[in-house]
Amino acid sequence: MADTFQYEEEDILFKQNKNIIVNGIFSCQTAVQVESCAGFARYLNYVGITQHNYPLFLKLLETNNRWVVDVLIAKRDPRLLFSNIQPNRFLIKKAVLILSFWHPKQIYYKVLDALLGVLEYAYYQSDDGYKIYRLKINDLNNIGKYLDESRDQDETNNRLILNVLDKITQLGEYKQNITKSILAKHAFYIRIAFFDNRKKLMDVIPQVLLVGIKRELHEIKPAEKYQNYLKQNGK
Repeated sequence: MADTFQYEEEDILFKQNKNIIVNGIFSCQTAVQVESCAGFARYLNYVGITQHNYPLFLKLLETNNRWVVDVLIAKRDPRLLFSNIQPNRFLIKKAVLILSFWHPKQIYYKVLDALLGVLEYAYYQSDDGYKIYRLKINDLNNIGKYLDESRDQDETNNRLILNVLDKITQLGEYKQNITKSILAKHAFYIRIAFFDNRKKLMDVIPQVLLVGIKRELHEIKPAEKYQNYLKQNGK
């Protein structure tokens, strides 16, 4: 009976401190928190991504902190980070949600590559992906807003985004309906706005989504000593 009470008491104490632990690892609002998060990212990189821990990889990508993300991904191709995870509603919805949160130029390019990689895989057969997660017009806008009109279509991120949008234009190949048709047309219009010199993305995507914010202005860095450590051991 005493042992049971002790375990219950320890469980309560852990739950009471859970927010402190989670905030300390994931919030990245101070240099110490970034260092803690990077340390956890290094551990996850060592463990490797699995069907059980991939939400933690998403949580770390969500920080959009390059010191954390560089350690998490290390020498992997960011686009293939989730390639061994079967696409599911949670994974796709979270990828879209993170893309919707950041502004163009604010998102770290490795985070963008990893999230676009999820969508590229999930919607390779667009109707199959649609069965898992039904994209909305706003989702397409939050994908298309990362197209860089100052660069050509062969730029890495541009090519990846255009490929994803191209797959969406094929929605309805198996079974057509009005919603699929609207989404396919909108994806087509975003692509045309990029390719046609007479058009701009703002002709299709709300201008507020296209506002660029420099990531470095808001990113919290670890202490200089820890930065040097990460540069030596994190990649």
